[in-house]
Amino acid sequence: MALLAALLLAGGCGSVEPTARRLLLVGIDGAEWSVIEPLLEDGRMPTLERLIDTGASCGLRSLEPKQKSPTVWTSIATGKLPAKHGVGGYLHPASGKLITSNVREARTVWDILGQEGHTVTVVGWLVTWPAEAVSGYLVTDYFRRSNAADDEPVDRLTYPEELREEIAPLLVSPEDVPVATVARFAAPAAAPSSADVELLTVPEKLLEKSGADAIEDMMHALRDLIAGDQTFLAVSRHLMRHRATDATFVYLRGVDSASHRFWAAGHRGEVGFPVSRTEEAVFGHVVERYYEHADEMLGALIEDFGEGGTIIVCSDHGFEGPRPGRLPGGIRDHGPVGILVMAGDDVREGGRIEERSVCDLAPTILALFGLPVGDDMDGSVIESALTESFLQRSPTRVGESYEAFP
Repeated sequence: MALLAALLLAGGCGSVEPTARRLLLVGIDGAEWSVIEPLLEDGRMPTLERLIDTGASCGLRSLEPKQKSPTVWTSIATGKLPAKHGVGGYLHPASGKLITSNVREARTVWDILGQEGHTVTVVGWLVTWPAEAVSGYLVTDYFRRSNAADDEPVDRLTYPEELREEIAPLLVSPEDVPVATVARFAAPAAAPSSADVELLTVPEKLLEKSGADAIEDMMHALRDLIAGDQTFLAVSRHLMRHRATDATFVYLRGVDSASHRFWAAGHRGEVGFPVSRTEEAVFGHVVERYYEHADEMLGALIEDFGEGGTIIVCSDHGFEGPRPGRLPGGIRDHGPVGILVMAGDDVREGGRIEERSVCDLAPTILALFGLPVGDDMDGSVIESALTESFLQRSPTRVGESYEAFP
């Protein structure tokens, strides 16, 4: 299997060639070690387990004070703090409109790689619309909304523009998600019967009624997050199979969306606000099952990526769920530390390393391609994850700011 072959290549081969020429980065929004570790122990995330065993892993410190996902993912892409990259959340503070790529004030790592002669693929990354020209292919985060009936037509969803027509058949809408797929995550038949509800107290009955009324909305939310990840997974696999590039960056949002919407269902009695038995019975296992699904998607991406190169899996923050006394939902659910796993060529094998920052990803990717770190980047190369042979062949360098180049 390509995955196993790729993982077995970890470590230097003694070549004088100083750079890794292939990279796959998979961003899993909101991935949290405290959820992952029990699943690893039970063998329920085998792809990530193999990466951990054959590579290096650690906690990935998010931005402080806590920031929203577009801000953090932009720091991951640029190696810079918000004051330098200019993306401060979902909405522009002056206009109140959604933040777009033309607000970003710092160059991305895929732009820099393209400048240095490498080809790139970027799929679904936050704050990439309108699509900018890249040395390869870019599918914006707005692409999956382009088939919504109530949306106005939007241009520059992809680069090049003609790519949009090629990948349009890969769009998945919530209505396209099969019942059997939804049944992997939720169990409507497990809801308490009317007879069981009648045995409850009056306040409990009212709570169950509200829980039953919410099922349809929660089912649609589940279908929507599944559809989003299925769309970007299909697009990524298509491009890797038919238009392979040196570096591929894929963003998957489903784990974060599932955690926000369904965390309480799996933690009834722990979140500081009432959760119905209906919600618990139907949606109580969505989060852990979606992590399993994310692992399957990761395995599919690695298989299409093929042998050799470096694989990076990261999240922008962790997820700790609402705490007693806090309202559910919102940024307060985010944990301060996400995940980082690296494996493949030039990565140390089987080691847990010290916690690092989200700003360290871009410098590390540049180093893997033999490029210097910009002297105005706020992160640094994660040398503890790299083999001694690689660091001897390609020592970390700091050079002029990449913002100085056109």
